[in-house]
Amino acid sequence: MTNIGIVGTGNMGGMLAEVMMDQQSIPQQQMYIYNRTKERSTELQTRYPSINITQDIRELLSKTETVFLCVRPNQYKSLVNELKKHLTLEHVVATITSPVSLKDLETLPARRIVRTVPTILNRTGKAPLLLTFGNHWTNKEKTLFEQWLQTFSEPISITDDTLRISSDFISCGPAFISYLLEQFILAGVKETNITVENAEMLTEKMIISYGHLLGEGHFNFQGLREKVNVPGGITGKGLKVLEKFSEGMFEELIQETHHKYAEDKKEMATLFQGKTDM
Repeated sequence: MTNIGIVGTGNMGGMLAEVMMDQQSIPQQQMYIYNRTKERSTELQTRYPSINITQDIRELLSKTETVFLCVRPNQYKSLVNELKKHLTLEHVVATITSPVSLKDLETLPARRIVRTVPTILNRTGKAPLLLTFGNHWTNKEKTLFEQWLQTFSEPISITDDTLRISSDFISCGPAFISYLLEQFILAGVKETNITVENAEMLTEKMIISYGHLLGEGHFNFQGLREKVNVPGGITGKGLKVLEKFSEGMFEELIQETHHKYAEDKKEMATLFQGKTDM
């Protein structure tokens, strides 16, 4: 892989930079980063001293062939103007921002546009990464790019009509599950004599081992639940409580994430309708 540029090394951009270098998908010397705040760049450089900090978008694009846009939707306004000025036909532009449409990004000078939606789980070097190619890639180019992504992730091709729900599962899902487990732990501490430390330790070991069970193919979700829930047992009593209080909860969650997604898409679309110089 040629030189890589990352615009924005916040939670996701920084994680992607780290895992790319840790998995040796790209040497430190070929990694170029840009942030609006220099502190984030220098913080990453303390851990990866050979990376290159650029002063602006123009410099980053002049030194790289593939650039990952890892900024929030509300930060795209000034970024789009810079991309229009300094991108070339040969650049590869990868956005991790789900509300921006590939069709709109294809109005930029670069020919090859791709969406690569990550999850915090990508820090392991193994987790899913949602992949959608634009319209102007050759099959060979797609294959080579996907092979490179496989060095630090598990790229999964999706279509735009399932983008938001797919992102709910892999990107938002870890936060949702963490919240539910935190509430489980707090309730255990409140209702019994267990300490927070022991409750957290047991829950962490449970969820790690749970992942191994699924990963090794011993169970699927339903099979695991049925295996644990023996007739007349304690687990069944707990499941009835979950059934009672979770009714409609996840439907509302999905409605909320999709409503926010629709708002962000509308806002992003205005940036590509001749309004970026306002």
